[in-house]
Formats: sequence, structure tokens, C-alpha cells
Amino acid sequence: MYINPKIKFKSKSLNTEKINFFCQLCKFPLLSFDDFNCAKDWDGVCHECYLTFVEARRKEWKENWRPDKETLEEYIYKRKSVLLQQEKK
Repeated sequence: MYINPKIKFKSKSLNTEKINFFCQLCKFPLLSFDDFNCAKDWDGVCHECYLTFVEARRKEWKENWRPDKETLEEYIYKRKSVLLQQEKK
């Protein structure tokens, strides 16, 4: 099965902005209003990634700081394990 994370909407308006439905850091889907607001304001990151990586480093983030690959992989692993535990309940 093929999943395309970039969905294009056709409308008659002049707005040609592409909407991405997945976080640019963790690749989890954007689900809430907060997710979409953070993605719009902070380079495509979901609300969870915003709270974890961006909020304390807003200045550095705007200067293109990003977490290293190892930190990001550890964060994604922990986040997935929390979700799996919630599913089992």
C-alpha cells in the first residue's frame, strides 16, 4: 500500500500553499488543531515535537537548529512505545 503524505486540494482561490498532514520531525500524523497550528508556525512540526524540541529553543530553532538523528530516533521510539501501551489497555 502506498501512502502519500502530501495531499493537494484543488480550489478556486489563489492560495497555492501545500498542506502536509505529517510532522516533519517524527513523521506522526497531524491530528489536532494544535498540531496544525504548530506545523504552520514552526516548520511543519506537530504539537508534541514543538513542546519537546522547539519551545525551549525558539531562537535556536529559527536559526535552523534541529535535534540530532540519535536524539530524534530515541524520541520516536519512546513515543511509539507509549502509544502501544495505551492501545493494550
